Amino acid sequence: MGYPALERPVPKLGKRPLGLEINGPAVPAGRYEPGTPGFRYWTAAESLRRGADFWAPILGLRRWQPGATLPVGLDEGNDLNAYYDRSQLAFFHATAGGKTVYSGESPDVACHELGHACLDAHRPELWDAPFLEVGAFHESFGDMSAILSALQLPTVRAAALKALKQRKPSELTRVAEQLGWAIRQTQPDDVDQDSLRNAWNSFEYVDSNTLPDYAPAKSLCAEVHSFSRVFTGAFYDALSGMLRLRTGKPTSADLAAVAKDLGRLLGDATRAAPVAPNYFAQVSAHLVDADAARFDGEYRTALVKAFVDRKLISRTAVASVAAVPGATRKEAARFAAARMLRPPAPRIEVVEVDAKEFGLDGRPLHLDVPVEHKPARTVSVAITQPQPHEDPAVEKAARRFVAALFAHRRVAVETRQRTGAAPEERERRRHTHAVVETKDALKLVRRRFDCGHG
Repeated sequence: MGYPALERPVPKLGKRPLGLEINGPAVPAGRYEPGTPGFRYWTAAESLRRGADFWAPILGLRRWQPGATLPVGLDEGNDLNAYYDRSQLAFFHATAGGKTVYSGESPDVACHELGHACLDAHRPELWDAPFLEVGAFHESFGDMSAILSALQLPTVRAAALKALKQRKPSELTRVAEQLGWAIRQTQPDDVDQDSLRNAWNSFEYVDSNTLPDYAPAKSLCAEVHSFSRVFTGAFYDALSGMLRLRTGKPTSADLAAVAKDLGRLLGDATRAAPVAPNYFAQVSAHLVDADAARFDGEYRTALVKAFVDRKLISRTAVASVAAVPGATRKEAARFAAARMLRPPAPRIEVVEVDAKEFGLDGRPLHLDVPVEHKPARTVSVAITQPQPHEDPAVEKAARRFVAALFAHRRVAVETRQRTGAAPEERERRRHTHAVVETKDALKLVRRRFDCGHG
């Protein structure tokens, strides 16, 4: 599964900005057979360095959330898991189907978790936002990071070009095939049938508040990894469309250029899109804005088609733009450039939830909700941006998010009134959030982003 082993230059893990350091003794550089500790060490080192080198200039990053260097735990124990927790990247191993699988050996998994760390350094306001679409976008960004980092390799571009031209799935779209295979050995309905998640999919946007708590991988549910596939599918549609707009006979160099352009647009859009319950629509619309500002609308057709087809932005909002004269569109590009700024500091709204609903004591459970506001017309060329900042929309989305977290057993209770035995280590790692005590209430805080299994 995946690509054959490649010979690559020795990476400089500690290179600044965005230095990396694998915990434990360093392994001498050399040629190692797949399945050996040396192969795992240098595969992870090369993948992580390649991903960090891609994102650092695009996002303008100078340091990680933990500091100048991000620690990496390459084998933190027995589990089918990987996570980023604002202190390190952590990877694990487990035996499935008679085979031991190391999550850190997968370049896709490594660059996915690295994507969380990059987005967190770029847009820390997303970390604690209690909206399903914000969490799902973080997961989608991880998968987009895996795909864009892979496209920095000439051999991957060569293999992916044919599928992109024919509009078919490929090794490029199948994110984390090995880890997906391992999970399917015991929980076959939890992941896609050929990978952990496939960017080649047909999922369309629906109101996440209406989704069930659980669903097999063939459907969407109110869980961030499941729902992330809507945006990842639109991203891959956009990548394919942008390549076709660039040239009718794309080369490896064309694909590399388009991948870099899409990375730049993602950086621009995530910087400018305000945190809100409808974050998918915010980022989608700002991607169109970013293209107008950065590339004078070169990729507009591909972006609009991808986001309209996935129902991330409405067809009526963009229908009138085709007839806009070129001069007017240039003026719109200048307008867009003026709006592609980071939103003002968010206003923190406290949403209060009845903690007894989740088996906690009688104190209220507080959710700190960062809400960012921008002028109503933030999106150029006739795309009208929805304004979901009314208090009922914010409160409804936040309450649905916390209910889904408890339904998926993703919340640790770190209070004096906690009842029952302490969770085992593997279960504890599944807790992406925790309920902690404050002076007068309980508070929900994020602990990590993990791979979502279990």
